[in-house]
Amino acid sequence: MPESSTDYDSPWKEALDYYFEDFLRLLASWLHAQIDWSHQPVFLDKELQALTQDTHNGRGRLYADKLVRVVNLSRQPFCILVHVEIQGGRVTAASLPSFGRRMFRYAWRIEDRYIDGITDIKGTPQKMRLVSLAVLTASRGTGTHLTYSWGNLEANSGQFRFRVVHLSTWLDRWAELEKEAASNPFAVVVMAQLQAQASSKNDPQRLASKTQIIRLLYRYHYRKKDILRLLRIIDWMMTLPVELESAFEEAMISLEQEHKVTFITSFERLGEKRGLEKGLLQGEAAMLQRLLTRKFGPLPEALQQRIQSATPAQLETWSLNILDATMLDDVFTE
Repeated sequence: MPESSTDYDSPWKEALDYYFEDFLRLLASWLHAQIDWSHQPVFLDKELQALTQDTHNGRGRLYADKLVRVVNLSRQPFCILVHVEIQGGRVTAASLPSFGRRMFRYAWRIEDRYIDGITDIKGTPQKMRLVSLAVLTASRGTGTHLTYSWGNLEANSGQFRFRVVHLSTWLDRWAELEKEAASNPFAVVVMAQLQAQASSKNDPQRLASKTQIIRLLYRYHYRKKDILRLLRIIDWMMTLPVELESAFEEAMISLEQEHKVTFITSFERLGEKRGLEKGLLQGEAAMLQRLLTRKFGPLPEALQQRIQSATPAQLETWSLNILDATMLDDVFTE
């Protein structure tokens, strides 16, 4: 059975924007406890893009990154680099060097950029430290750290050690994850990611898993705005083929009647709107592919899939980037 076309990059970024505190509370409680949450986290997306611009490649990005400025309990600012390695598989001896190198390069560039500190609202420089945190969505590892080494012991060498979360460890703690989901929306995101991967080649299983996760949202009495946000994220992560969409809609209507709520009606309206937008997006994506093919030649399959799952904003940005691009990497700088 062909694997459903799924976009993981965009929903992870959106989930981190909405639920960053919940993300750390669930996956990095040791770090969550160090932060003064009375100070709103600041997302340094543009700064990170400028620092890592040349790391994007024409094969299509399979990771999501966030650089977030927070304040610790001593009122000192520091930055958190969150790297989500999507569809990463096991971290093997062969894959570790390239993964670790990317984490090291990010950390080095951020440290170099902010070596003189971060300026506070009064214009006073403050020392900054960086915490690098990687989330591996498919790794079956269990360790809390990974180490990247380079150089020659007879000359110069070094090591970069960083924290890592293996998302699949929650598969053996599913009951605990469901319990966490009662008060932590990011647990719902993790459930969707894990079930999306488990059902990547089994669409009926994906339909059942998707429906069950959404059922939890109603059981736990989430607020309307959170339900709609999470529905959007789940729908992104757990894309269904066209032939199963009607079955999913029927399941949603049944849930609405069971719980006597009207959120699904709103979701259906979003679905209708999404259907109209989907046609427009497909046209824009097709045009972008034609332009790229004409300028750079045949596109890799992974890149074609990335274009097909792109958001309207991404398609617009990439289309404009073509004007000045000299290679594919330049186009996909956001």
